[in-house]
Amino acid sequence: MVKSITSFVLVMAAATVFGQQEPLPPDFRQQNLLLVAPNLFNPTLSLDQQAQHRISTWSRWQWQTPDADPTTLLLQYGNRQSDMAFSGGFLQHNTQIFQQTGGFVNFAFSIPFTESINLAFGTNLFAYSQKLSDDSGILQEPILPFPDDNTDFIIQVMPGFTLNVGDFGVGMAFENLFDYSFNYRGAVSENDQKVVMGMARYGFDTGGGTAASPNRFTPLVYFKQIPGFDTQYGINASFSATRYWLQGGYNSFYGPSLGLGGRFFQNLSVGGVVEFASDNAPETDGLTYEFVASYDFGKTDKRKKVVGFDVEEDLEREAELEAARRQAEEEARLVEADSLRLAREAEATRLAEMRRDSLETVRRQEQLLAEQRRQDSIQEAERALALQEEEVTPEKGERYEELAQEGDLEPGYYLIANVFGTKRYYDAFMKQLRDAGLEPGSFYRSSNKYNYVFLRRYDSIEAARRARDSKFSGRYQGDLWILRIR
Repeated sequence: MVKSITSFVLVMAAATVFGQQEPLPPDFRQQNLLLVAPNLFNPTLSLDQQAQHRISTWSRWQWQTPDADPTTLLLQYGNRQSDMAFSGGFLQHNTQIFQQTGGFVNFAFSIPFTESINLAFGTNLFAYSQKLSDDSGILQEPILPFPDDNTDFIIQVMPGFTLNVGDFGVGMAFENLFDYSFNYRGAVSENDQKVVMGMARYGFDTGGGTAASPNRFTPLVYFKQIPGFDTQYGINASFSATRYWLQGGYNSFYGPSLGLGGRFFQNLSVGGVVEFASDNAPETDGLTYEFVASYDFGKTDKRKKVVGFDVEEDLEREAELEAARRQAEEEARLVEADSLRLAREAEATRLAEMRRDSLETVRRQEQLLAEQRRQDSIQEAERALALQEEEVTPEKGERYEELAQEGDLEPGYYLIANVFGTKRYYDAFMKQLRDAGLEPGSFYRSSNKYNYVFLRRYDSIEAARRARDSKFSGRYQGDLWILRIR
């Protein structure tokens, strides 16, 4: 309680010193964090990270030029693993009265209900030292008791959740649901002093890009309730492309903003945001600047891109691939026709002999035919058993995997083109293969929640390897690998 009264008096004193200037809200002012470190906006948004590892930074100069020290500075490392994400880093934030310096960790996970519906939970845990800001305008002697060295150590918890239905998501976050001062040994904020945020967003592909990373447009609306201040309302929108990104928005307290960034060497993203003056800004300088950067490394999210190829290269040799496909089909037709001719000739010979022979000969031929069929059945069963028990030694550098019987899948060797865990990217890839004249198949493994896309099933490893090495008779130029179902 003492801590809350102290903060209130300090805010009032700051307002007196700053005259008619609107005092700054004490939140993180993270309304523009859409593409880099969005977990500070809502803890669950760290699940948007596609790369396995990411290092990112964010700096904000509130109503001042970038040649001064930033009012907010963040540096974090993020890690994404399937349906979980965690990150941690350094955060320094100036609330106009206090300067907060410390670290934080983030953890988020999602619970899938169906293929397109999931519920994500996440939390940010902050631990920082807090002292009076150098430019707070507060006299060196505080009005109410404060630690002798003007420093406090605080733990703050920011939980949040998001319900995702397809490309639509709605969520809430509580910036200071729990906070604790070690100096005063009690809560920093009362129950009616909590900062609450709500958001709704809808992202959709706009065409272009690649199947693994399509161009995407995401509008978002939000509100933020900060005790002692008017509720903030805002709208943001971001467009993410392979080589650049754009964003814009409006916040009812801070005003409109525009941002632009570029992607370099596939892994590096650098950009900036300018927030224009609002009526709440000081008359001398109303612009706010932000700088964001990130570097991705490690594997891309397997559910979006597994084999590792660029779809933009698939159509370069269409005529040559079509000719090779037709030649392969003609050869297969001739082999099949020759087999049928030999079978018809053998049957005609057998019937002629039956007509020439006596009834005894006929019965004997029938017995021999039955025996032959029995032997053929035995041999066929032996071949099927040998196929199932065949031991395959992977060649050097070959990607080859084996699985036990999977559902009602027919045993054999499957030529795999890609694997997906997200329905949107799976549908886009299947459509692209069909547009190229292919007839892909697929099956779903419930054990790892992946959809496997294959071009064809083969009865022998030799046939599967020939198809892989020939790029499916020249019809498919992407990477292929063999999956055996026993």
